[in-house]
Amino acid sequence: MRLRILRSGSGGNAILVDAGDARLLIDAGLPADVIVRELAALPILPQDLTAVLLTHEHDDHAKGALTLSRIAGCPVLANEGTIASAGAALDGAQIERFVTGTPFRLGSLMIDPFALPHDAAEPVGFAISQNGSRLVIATDLGSSSDEVVERAGDADMLIIESNYDLRLLSVSPYPWFLKNRILSTTGHLSNDAAAETIRAAAAGRLRTAVLVHLSDINNLTPLARDTVQWTLEREAITHVAVHAVRPNGTSNTYELQ
Repeated sequence: MRLRILRSGSGGNAILVDAGDARLLIDAGLPADVIVRELAALPILPQDLTAVLLTHEHDDHAKGALTLSRIAGCPVLANEGTIASAGAALDGAQIERFVTGTPFRLGSLMIDPFALPHDAAEPVGFAISQNGSRLVIATDLGSSSDEVVERAGDADMLIIESNYDLRLLSVSPYPWFLKNRILSTTGHLSNDAAAETIRAAAAGRLRTAVLVHLSDINNLTPLARDTVQWTLEREAITHVAVHAVRPNGTSNTYELQ
């Protein structure tokens, strides 16, 4: 199972998970032509995609899903709340529904969608497993939970939001209503909260943590990474590698054995 973050940030989000017999795009929050260009660099054709899976309906995660599904000839998979809230944005797409909390299979991949606290209709993260390897994706969440820690601790790799630094957010030009939304338990996850989640999950099998959805206004890539690393070092945790994807940037290709 290979993974590449095609883009991550407020400008749009898309993650490719490639298992050979199944190629999934987790979110399509970019114009379809941009996603096609990113795939071509790998090189992968849109027609190679098995499905587009949506974590939630917000524009930076779903705006390219309809056009991409038409180009690729693949279905868009989402839960009932996301489909209903997306409305016309998915009209005409080949839609397949999944149920939050109910695992399903795509090729050799087992997909387990789990609920996350975010201000969308029915937001989810995904635990994706193949032949004993496990990946957990939790990209938009206002607060962590025992379930997130438990799932992360049972994964080899965790893709988790690390959206803002509290001090940078406090002095940013954002209006207060937006700051309060970000800070809420259904907003976005701070560097400190991401660090604590990873620290707790490190008691399990977790070996790699990738920080995503960084704000280009309220965060710095080295700061997000260092905040997590400092937290792990204070606990003498050395077995978890920490990577951070710059705002609206891409990642290297990661491989899960």
